[in-house]
Amino acid sequence: MKILPIKLERVTDELRVFVSNHFVYSDFGVRQSGEMRYYGRRYVSPYTPGTGFIEHDSESHSYHQFVRDYVAWEKPNYWRLLLGKEPDYDSELRRAKKVLDNTEKGQKREILECYVNALSIGRVSQRMEKITRAVRKRMHNHHSKKLYVSVVSHYKSRIAQLGHDMSSVEYHLKDHYSPEVLAAYEKMVTAFVQMMSCRRIWCLAEGKRNRYKQVFFDLGIFDFIRSNTFLPIMRDAAGVHYYILPDCIVVARSSTDFDLVPLKTLTVVSQEMAIEESIEVVSSQLGDAASMIRIPELNLTFYFNHVRTIVGFVHELNELKKVI
Repeated sequence: MKILPIKLERVTDELRVFVSNHFVYSDFGVRQSGEMRYYGRRYVSPYTPGTGFIEHDSESHSYHQFVRDYVAWEKPNYWRLLLGKEPDYDSELRRAKKVLDNTEKGQKREILECYVNALSIGRVSQRMEKITRAVRKRMHNHHSKKLYVSVVSHYKSRIAQLGHDMSSVEYHLKDHYSPEVLAAYEKMVTAFVQMMSCRRIWCLAEGKRNRYKQVFFDLGIFDFIRSNTFLPIMRDAAGVHYYILPDCIVVARSSTDFDLVPLKTLTVVSQEMAIEESIEVVSSQLGDAASMIRIPELNLTFYFNHVRTIVGFVHELNELKKVI
C-alpha cells in the first residue's frame, strides 16, 4: 500500500531524487512517439496500462466532455493513490497472472500471456520514466547539470531499448492473420472510422427507465494488442467495451475479465429507422436518429444520426467475415 505520494530513491552514488508514487501516463507500448493514425490525437488511458483509446476529431460537445472527464481522471490524486484506485503495474500484473493460471489453451490464453509479458516490461519502463522526470525536475534548480544530463540520457536510452523489447512480446495482429484477412480488416476499420464520426450514437439499454443512452465509438488498444490501425471500440449503455479483431469481438468488462466471440457466429444488420421505429419514438427519445445496427447474439442495438456510413461499415464487416 502506498502511503506517501513520493519516495526518496538513490539513482547514483552522488544523486538521490524524490520519485513520484503516482502512475505515469504515456504511449509506451501503444504507439511510436508522435505517431498519429486515423485522426488520432491524445492517447487516453485512465484505468488500466495498455488499454485505452485515441481521441478523434468530433463536432460533438458531448464527446469532448466525455474525453475531458477521462483526462481529468488521469491527474494525480492522493486519495485515489491511497485507496489503490490509480492504475498500477504491480496490481494489474497480479490480476493478469491469476486469470492466466485459470485460462485454458486458445486465443484468450495467448492474449493474456502477451499481456503479462508486456506488463512486466512496462513496469520497468514506468520506473525509469519516473526517475527521468524526477531528475529533470531537480536539474532546473542546479547550475551544474552535467551529471543530470548524463543520467537522463542513460535512462532515455534504456527506455528506448525497452520499447523494442515491448514490441517483441506484444500480441501483433500481423503475426496471427493472413495478409488477405488483414487487408479486409483494414477496410472495415476505415469504414468504422467513418461511422464513429457520427455526431450522435445511442445504445438501447433494455430494462432501464432511460432506455436510450448516448455512447461513443473510438479506435484504441486492448491489453497491448498491436494493430497498424488500432482496434475499433464500441461501448454499450452499461460501459462494456467491444473491441473488434479480424476474426472475433472482445467483449471486455475489464482488462482481465473478457470473452472472445467469433465474428462468424454474429449477425450484424443495419436498418433505416423509418422501417423499424415509429415517428413518435424517433422524435421524443432519439432526436435525429436515422438508422440502427443490431447484433442479436450480443444483445446490442445502436442508433445513429446517419445512414450511409452505417451501411458501409456493415458491408465491410460482412466482407471481412467472408475471408476469415
